[in-house]
Amino acid sequence: MELSKLDDKPFIETVAKRLLRIKAISPESGGSGESEKADEIIKILDELGYGYKRYDIIDNKNVKRSNITVKIGNFEKTLWIISHMDTVPEGDIKLWNYNPFEATVIDNKIYGRGSEDNGQSIFMDLLLLKTLYKSRLKINLGIAFVSDEETGNNYGIKYLLDKNVFNNDDLIIVPDAGSQDGLMIETAEKSILQLKFTVKGSQGHASMPEYSVNAFRDSSKFVDMLDFNLHEKYYGKNNLFIPPYSTFEPTKHEKNIDNINTIPGTDVFYLDCRVLPEYNLGEIKNYINDLINKFELTNKSKISYEVMDEINSPQPTDDNSDVIKKLKLAIRNIRGKDAVTVGIGGETFASFFRERSIPAAVWSTTVIESAHMPDEYCLITDILDDLKIFEYMLYN
Repeated sequence: MELSKLDDKPFIETVAKRLLRIKAISPESGGSGESEKADEIIKILDELGYGYKRYDIIDNKNVKRSNITVKIGNFEKTLWIISHMDTVPEGDIKLWNYNPFEATVIDNKIYGRGSEDNGQSIFMDLLLLKTLYKSRLKINLGIAFVSDEETGNNYGIKYLLDKNVFNNDDLIIVPDAGSQDGLMIETAEKSILQLKFTVKGSQGHASMPEYSVNAFRDSSKFVDMLDFNLHEKYYGKNNLFIPPYSTFEPTKHEKNIDNINTIPGTDVFYLDCRVLPEYNLGEIKNYINDLINKFELTNKSKISYEVMDEINSPQPTDDNSDVIKKLKLAIRNIRGKDAVTVGIGGETFASFFRERSIPAAVWSTTVIESAHMPDEYCLITDILDDLKIFEYMLYN
């Protein structure tokens, strides 16, 4: 049956099955990018009868990264809904009960990697296009399907902003975070500092540790020192944010040696910091340098680090901005409750708009603690409920 003739729920399920089977993982994470998923979205747009613009760029690994925009209407302003096509890898496949790259629909849930982050938004975007009453529009509808959200944004939203796709007075909504009741609007994000630490010792035989410097042991000791001191020094709270404090999390750890009976001479780990805007990232890096110098006074390993990502928190979106007022009004009229504005630790597309003084809201109704997890899922009812909010904003 033609997509346009399907009822809403079967349409969502069909689109999910077509899109979640495609591994749209960044080359930085071992994947082949988003181009194949972009191809499938364009097929769906063709089937629904919509034109589009495609923006392709070749990344530093010689992989094509794709972005798509759709714009309907002839008004001065545009309501943009901006979703990302890329996903993180599946992680340990043994932790999944369902195939991560196949949409498994059970009652109200759609399981699969990328179903919630950010498939839920993409499914809703396409359903909105299917059901759109163009004659009722009071503002343009713009939809962007974007690459590279999970690993840097250089080939996605930054690229589109440099191409001047968006106007300063457009209404920007990013459905990439939210709450289960749909009453939380994100208007601020913490600063981000992601560091790669290299601990250099000297390799040797495990039976003769006196002739080596165990980089793994010193790395473990330094991580513990780093974790304690960063949390103790930067302990402040800001109740706008969830959680209301800065976070400093050791995350990725690279492979050191292949065999058990060798002492590793090099150990590499990563630190992900989400910092309240009142703290200066340069001052934090200086403090980390002091901790390294202190550690090296009593340990033989040498420690260095490189910055993988550094984003200073832009000014929050004003609660009196057009996008926040209109979104709150829609939520009030459709759900009968008042939404609240908050800040989060995660980085979204919104931060890059705020850097350019373009107000942006991050909002959706979504399950909590599903993104990046095994058995990731979204709820079909959330898609249908959020559709009503966007329809209100477009038609009123």
